[in-house]
Amino acid sequence: MSISLIGGALRRAPSRLRARLRRAARPLLPALVATLLAALGGVWPAAAGAAGVSAPDTLTLLVPDGADLGAWQAKVWIDSAAEEGLRLQIITDSQLLALGSAAAQKIAGLIVPDSAHLRASEAVIAAVKQYAYTGGRLMLVYDAGALTAAGTFPASGPNRFSDLVGLDYTLWNSGAGAATMVGFGPVVGTRARLDSLQVPPGKYLPYQAPLSLSTTAASTAFVAATAADPGGSTRMADVLRARVGKGADEGSARVRQRRNAEFARLLGLNIEPNPAVRYDRRNTAAWPARSYHVYDRRLLSGAEVDAVLNADGASATERTVSAGTVGDGSLQAISGYGYGALGYYSYVTTGTFPGTVYLSSPEHGLVAGVRGYGSGQVLFVNLPLGYFKAMGTDGMLLHGFLDHFGRDLVGAASMSVQPRAQGGLVYNWHIDDGDDLRVDTQALLDRSTVFRRGPYSLHLTAGPDVISFGDGNGMNLDADSTSQALVRRLAGIKVWSQGKSVPHVLGSHGGWIHDYWGANASETNASEMTWLLQRNFDAIERVTGQRITEYSSPVGNTPTWAVQWLENRGVKAMYLTGDSGSGVVRSWRSGARLTRDLWTMPITPQGRWATFEEFDINGVGDATTGQWLLDLQSFAVNHRTARMFYNHPPGALGHLNPLNAVLTRGDRLQANGRFSWYTMTGLAEFSQKRLQTSWDAGMAWGLAWFSAGNAAGLADQSWLLPKSRYYLPVVISGNGTVQADATNWIVIAEGGTQIRFTALPR
Repeated sequence: MSISLIGGALRRAPSRLRARLRRAARPLLPALVATLLAALGGVWPAAAGAAGVSAPDTLTLLVPDGADLGAWQAKVWIDSAAEEGLRLQIITDSQLLALGSAAAQKIAGLIVPDSAHLRASEAVIAAVKQYAYTGGRLMLVYDAGALTAAGTFPASGPNRFSDLVGLDYTLWNSGAGAATMVGFGPVVGTRARLDSLQVPPGKYLPYQAPLSLSTTAASTAFVAATAADPGGSTRMADVLRARVGKGADEGSARVRQRRNAEFARLLGLNIEPNPAVRYDRRNTAAWPARSYHVYDRRLLSGAEVDAVLNADGASATERTVSAGTVGDGSLQAISGYGYGALGYYSYVTTGTFPGTVYLSSPEHGLVAGVRGYGSGQVLFVNLPLGYFKAMGTDGMLLHGFLDHFGRDLVGAASMSVQPRAQGGLVYNWHIDDGDDLRVDTQALLDRSTVFRRGPYSLHLTAGPDVISFGDGNGMNLDADSTSQALVRRLAGIKVWSQGKSVPHVLGSHGGWIHDYWGANASETNASEMTWLLQRNFDAIERVTGQRITEYSSPVGNTPTWAVQWLENRGVKAMYLTGDSGSGVVRSWRSGARLTRDLWTMPITPQGRWATFEEFDINGVGDATTGQWLLDLQSFAVNHRTARMFYNHPPGALGHLNPLNAVLTRGDRLQANGRFSWYTMTGLAEFSQKRLQTSWDAGMAWGLAWFSAGNAAGLADQSWLLPKSRYYLPVVISGNGTVQADATNWIVIAEGGTQIRFTALPR
C-alpha cells in the first residue's frame, strides 16, 4: 500500500470505516516513509522543495512591491510570528496577482497588515477578495488598503474592503468624515473570547456600561484622520509612548512608608496621558456591536483546568470542566497597569455585521470579528496591531490575534513557546530596601515554605539608601554582613523543578537607590545614572559569585540607553511594564526593537494594580487576589504559555493565604506534569534557542513532513499539531516523543540536534 493510497482511502472512506483504516495505516507509516526516503536517496521532501510540496502550515504576510522588510511596518509582524512559534513567509502584491485563482490553494492563511499596506491598487483589492471567496483564510487589519495606489481615499463610498468585511468603514466622504471616522474608547469582549485571544486574567476589568449613549451632546471621542495619516496613528503616537513610558507606582510597603506622599503624583504615575482626541456627537449609524456579544458562544474542550479558592482563603479546589460548556460570557474591558480600562482607537463601522463579534467599541461599532465569505473566512481586526507593538510597546493583542488566526482558524502546526510545551508562571520578587531583606525576607525564609517552591526570579536593590542619598535605609550589600548572609542563603536554595534540582535566580532591581533611580532616570541622563546600575550589579555579583542575567527597574523606569547597557553586559531577560499581559517577547519602542537577544518578561497585573501593597491601598481583598492568581495559573496551563506576576517581601508576608493557595495547587499540577515555575532567565534562554532552531514544514505525496535542527541541541523544543487537521504524528528520525491533549498532538524533542517527523492529514 502506498502512502498516497493511505491518504486517499482515509479521505474517501465512510466515517464508520475511518477509525479502522487509521489503525491499519498507522503501523505501516514508518516503514512506508523509510522505504520512500530510501528510494529518493534520503532526500527529505519539505527541505528539498520537491514537486507538489506546499506549505499548509505557513502563514503569509502581504506587502507592497518593493517594501522594506527591515522597516518596522513589516518587521514587527515577522518578529511576532517567530516569537509565537508560527511560520511566516512574505508575498508581494505582484506575486499574489500572479497566483490568480490558485491563491487559495497555495496560501494557507493570508495577513494584510496595518501600517505596512496602506495603499492598494484595485487589482490587489480584487485579488484579496478572490482569495477569501475561493476558500482562503484571511486576516485583514485596520487601515490595510485604506488608500488607493495613488495615496488618496477613494472618490466616494466606504473602504473598498467593506463588502468583504461586511460593514462600512473609513467613512472619508470626500474629507467631510475626516474628524469623525476614527473613534476612541474602551474595547470590550466576553471573558471567554479574551481568553481565546491570549488576554490573561487581570488584563481586563468588568465592563461598566453607561446608562445611555448620548447622540446629541459632543461627548464622544474621535481621532482626526488625514490622507497622510488615514488611521490617526501618527496623531496618537505620543499618547501611546507616554502610556508605557510613565512606568508604575511600584514599591514595597516599607519603601512607600518612607517616600514622599506626592511621589506618584509628581511623576504622573497611574494617570492616563491625555489622548489627542476631539469630542463630537456620536454617529447614530454606528453598528451596536456590543449588543451582539451574546452570540459569541465559545465552547470549552473539557480538558481545561480550573480551580476555585476555598473559604479558608489558603487552598483551592479543582473544578470539573465539561466538554461543550459555553465559556464565560460576561463583558470585560481591556485594561492596563495603573490606568484601568484603556482607550483604543478604531474605525467607526456602520451596517450590520454578518458574523461573530469578538471585540467591540461601545460607541463606535465592531473592533474585531470573523465571518464567512464565499467558501473562505475573514478575520477583521479594526485595530492597528503592528503600530501598537512597534510604537507603543503594547504587543499583547498582536500576539493574541496572530496566535488565534494561525492556530485556531488556519489550523497551522506551530512550535511551542514553552519548554516541552508546558505552561507555567514566573514569580518575580522585588527586594527594595534593608528591611525588605533583613526583616521580611528573613521571616519568609524562617517561617514559611514559600522559597521552597519555584524557582523564582529574585531582584535586589543593593545600595545603602532607598529614597535619596544618605537616608541609610538600604540593604547596603557592600558592607552589611547580615544582608550578605541572607543573599547568599537565597542564592544557595535549591528547589525541585522539571525533574532536577535548580536554584532561584538572583537579579538586579535597578540602580542602587530605589526611588532615586525611579524618579530620575531618563532618556537624556545616561552619563549621570549609569554608575548606579554598575554599582548594583557589582555588589550582588561580589556576594553571590554569579553573573547577573536578569533585571527589573524601580517604578518601571527603563530608559532605552539602560536597556542597551543591560544587553551589552550580558543580561538575558528584563521585567517591563510595557507589553503588559504578554508572554516572553522582544519589546519595541518608537518604531525600533529595543534589543538583539535580550527578552522581555512583561508583568500581568490584576486590573489596575499588581502588588499586594497596591491591593491593600485600593481595597482589593485576598479573596479577589487569590482567585486571580489561580485563574492566571489555569490560563498558563490551558494555553501552554507563561505569564509573570510580581510582589515584594512585605506584601507576600502579609498575604500568605492567597500565595499558599496558588503554591499548593502548583505542587499538585507539577506532580501531574501540567505546570512549572520558570525564571525570567530560563525562559529567555529557551526562547533564544527556539528562535535559533530552524524548522521546515510541507506537504508531499499525501503526507505532511516536518524537520528541525539546532547545532546547540533540540532538547525540550516541541511542536503542536492540531488534531483537527492531523492524525497521530510519527517520529522518523532523531530523538522525540509524541504526547496529546484534547486539541493537539505534541511532538517533543528529547535531545540530539536533528528531528524529523511526519503526519497524515485528515
